[in-house]
Amino acid sequence: MKRLFSPARKLLNKQTSTASKLWPIALEMWVVAAVIGIVVGLAVIGLRRVIMAGEFFFFSAKHENLATAAASLPLWQIIAAPVTGGCLVGILLWIGSKLGWGDDPRAYGIADVIKARRFPKRIEKTGLNFKEGLLSVAISAIALGSGASAGREGPAVHMGAMLARAGTVWLNLDMRNVRTLIGCGAAAAVSASFHAPLAGVLFAREVILQRYRTVDIGPVSVASVVAALLARDSFGNEPIFVANIIENPDAALFLGTPFMGLLAAGLALIMIWLWSKAPETGEQFAKHLRLPVWLLPPLGGLAIGLFATAFPQILGVGYESTAAALAGSYGALFMLVLVFAKMAATAICLGARFGSGVFSPSIYVGAMLGGAFGAFYGWITGDTETGMAFFTIVGMGAVSGAVLGAPVSTTLIVFELTSSYETAAACLISVSLATVLVQSRGGGIFERQVKMRMRQSY
Repeated sequence: MKRLFSPARKLLNKQTSTASKLWPIALEMWVVAAVIGIVVGLAVIGLRRVIMAGEFFFFSAKHENLATAAASLPLWQIIAAPVTGGCLVGILLWIGSKLGWGDDPRAYGIADVIKARRFPKRIEKTGLNFKEGLLSVAISAIALGSGASAGREGPAVHMGAMLARAGTVWLNLDMRNVRTLIGCGAAAAVSASFHAPLAGVLFAREVILQRYRTVDIGPVSVASVVAALLARDSFGNEPIFVANIIENPDAALFLGTPFMGLLAAGLALIMIWLWSKAPETGEQFAKHLRLPVWLLPPLGGLAIGLFATAFPQILGVGYESTAAALAGSYGALFMLVLVFAKMAATAICLGARFGSGVFSPSIYVGAMLGGAFGAFYGWITGDTETGMAFFTIVGMGAVSGAVLGAPVSTTLIVFELTSSYETAAACLISVSLATVLVQSRGGGIFERQVKMRMRQSY
């Protein structure tokens, strides 16, 4: 009998011995992940406060009423804010060109983090070294604080990955652990930006790590939760957006979700093409005028300022306008106008090397498209108010999920931002359809940006 069970006993003893050896390593990774969560969480809080300080300085406003405050300002002040910010960004880009960014200097973003994870030997060329990373964050903070029509989440994710990578260098960890901790930094950044720990973990899984090992779950989760707790302690536990909760939405609303998904896919493809081509177009524009690229930001700031005199809703990350759409404060036609206004303004910012990201603009555009579609669908079903409230949330997830290539995490972000479970469940239908269609046409914006980065010579 002992001989019969001897092989099993030896295998069990071997596994127990291996587990006992791995346990201290796993515990060490959890501790390091917690520290990364604290550092990145505090850094993102700092980034948010710097952007808010810039908005108050330039527009005498907080981010939750930026558009309203800007609408009451003299036209010269609306124009002067992004122009001044553009001049400061141009100076920093010039400094970056002297640090080795080349003739086409730019701030870094999420695509560079993905590239660093895939090609660790080129990690120095993705801005994850400390000096260049800080310069990139400064560019994005100044741009957003002065009204650039872009998102803060891309810079936050890059900053989180940069800080995590700095920790791995200090601890002299091997490359496998470097990738895990870069995922920790990215998850913590998303979590602290949106107060959404679950979405932070899944975003790191879908977008950054992509190939997820079981041992990664613990550290990434720890970093994400710690960062979210710090952000909520600093900014409060309330959801970033307050949505009209629809209790037990009827089947008629769910029948509209595939059509919302088709619309979201079509618009997402346009956004991906436009925003991916914007940096190249900006470079060609500079060459045509025989200007260095670092002179583009003041020109872009002038364009944004003039644009904002007609549509102040395009300024900044756009949370006030997104919240207004969720509250049903905008009409369908005006929301359609804002869809294309925001897309164009974000393209100008990307082309003018303002840095920043596309996360918040995708949510913004999705909310406006969803609200406009909801008004039309509600007119058909006989309940316009419910249709707008429902599809504004669904549109947020469908468009942003398709653009970013992250359907599950964006659905969770929608849920954690709005606390609307029923609508988030419906959102999953639209975002899945939209993402499949976009992936069949070349993938999300980060995938295309990574390919473009790889074609560039470093």
